[in-house]
Amino acid sequence: MWLGFGAMAGAALCLLVVAGSGTAFAQRMSPPPGPFAPYDAPPARGSGPGVDGEGAARMLRARGFTNVSVIRRRGPTILLEANGPRGERVQVVVDSTSGAISGMKVIGYGDKRY
Repeated sequence: MWLGFGAMAGAALCLLVVAGSGTAFAQRMSPPPGPFAPYDAPPARGSGPGVDGEGAARMLRARGFTNVSVIRRRGPTILLEANGPRGERVQVVVDSTSGAISGMKVIGYGDKRY
C-alpha cells in the first residue's frame, strides 16, 4: 500500500516522539552530577536551627573547599573566603538559617587575587 509523504512523515514523527520520551523522562529522574555539584549540594539535614561562622566553614570544608576563613556576619548571612574544589579563590555567601550557599564570586586563583 502506498502512503503519501505527509502520512509517512507524520508516522515517523510520532515514532520519534514516543521513542524519545522515555529518555527525557529518565534524564529528569536522575541527572548526572555536574561540575558544580560541590556548590549545589543541599545543606545537611538535622543541622539545627541555623549555623554560625564556624559551622559554615565546616560545611564548606566538607564540600571540598580549603583555606576557609570567615570574613563577617551580617544579619542572616555569613560571608566567607575559601579556595574552591578546583583551586579558585572565592567569596561565598551562606544563609545562616538554612546553611545553604546563596551566592559565590570568584576573586582569584590559589593565593592570587584578580
